Amino acid sequence: MEDITTRTLPKIDLSAINQQLHLPEIEPPDFNHQSRSLAGVYAEQPDLRPNWHQLIIVGNGFDLECGLPSGFSDYINARNKEINECENDETRRYTLTIWDAILAGMPNANWCDIEGAISNWMAPDGIEPLSEGTLFAKCLNILINYNPTVYDPKNVEEVVAFQLYRRFPNYWGTWTSSLLLDITMKDLHILEEEFAKYLQGAVSKSDDYKDRASKLMIELMVYERPSEEEYDVQESILSFNYTRAAKDFHSKEHVINYVNVHGRLGGEIVFGIDGSRIMNNELVVPFTKTYRVMALNPPDIGKIVDVPTKTSIYGHGTRVIKFYGHSLGKADYSYFQAIFDAVNLYEGETKLIFFFRPHGQKPGDRGGVEEAKKEAMSKAIALLTAYGATLDNKDHGTNLIHKLLIEGRLVVALLPDTVRRTN
Repeated sequence: MEDITTRTLPKIDLSAINQQLHLPEIEPPDFNHQSRSLAGVYAEQPDLRPNWHQLIIVGNGFDLECGLPSGFSDYINARNKEINECENDETRRYTLTIWDAILAGMPNANWCDIEGAISNWMAPDGIEPLSEGTLFAKCLNILINYNPTVYDPKNVEEVVAFQLYRRFPNYWGTWTSSLLLDITMKDLHILEEEFAKYLQGAVSKSDDYKDRASKLMIELMVYERPSEEEYDVQESILSFNYTRAAKDFHSKEHVINYVNVHGRLGGEIVFGIDGSRIMNNELVVPFTKTYRVMALNPPDIGKIVDVPTKTSIYGHGTRVIKFYGHSLGKADYSYFQAIFDAVNLYEGETKLIFFFRPHGQKPGDRGGVEEAKKEAMSKAIALLTAYGATLDNKDHGTNLIHKLLIEGRLVVALLPDTVRRTN
């Protein structure tokens, strides 16, 4: 019997068979290529980390702490000094705006409050905008019935009327509400442009503003910031200043949305009043922040807030909103209301942190810390109380602050100084 284990098998021409059957040539597998492809597949796996977004809101106190003389009071002091040093009466007459007189007539505590000055001139609380009880209407009445021999320097409306009479003598007998409104807006533009020039000069003269501002912003960012290994961390910055702490901020994975809501140096900047109660008055609306920000063609402010979603386990929305250096004044309440609505503050998970630091404090001065904390608490309570009043459910409105407290979502905290000390 033949031993089949020793038989030589005939060779088979696979290429000939392929040609007969019209089969395509089969390339041998490239295992190196497969290895590279698999590595790419693993690299493209979805990011399963939950998102964590924070919004940082800063105001002029931020720039002041960085050594920049950016307060409106700093500008007015410099402006008044320049005007007073002007020896040419004709030049001084045309340099002054009506806002110089209006600000000078404000109470001592508010002499540098341009937003308060606009409101006080046109639409003070409890009075119909531009009605007979406003300084605007009183001034207009004086201009229409002007007697140059009667002038009381203690009355703002008379000071403004006297100034306008000297600036525009040809308008005698032609004064109307629309004409006075036109000059009011033109003078506001002049003040804005002059303030922008002043602030740009202050930034140029400051050698370390950018460095100090960057470190302070990082301090705000890192407070209670989770690990990027566990969370997909993203940040946004909403600045009520006209400056920018840095040209661009980047985390390891994301570009940080940075919005100067009222304009920034190098472009147009705006002053204005809160329009929540006067948006139906077409004559006053152009002086509101809402109207003027719209005219700037601003970036999409909606991008700074991460809106929570119920359809995804990762859609927690903005986890933390941090405030620093902002006066939390009524003129900006409409912005905060929109943000709180977007994150569903009452029902949601967003935590609010109001930071403070005492200014000019001596080492070990606890009194300065406590005073600064009380001030921050008072402003936070006023803001949240005003926001609560806007909620449809009035019980929710009156209970908002208590609910945030017991859920650990309302904090007033001393901002640490770890970044500057470690650099």
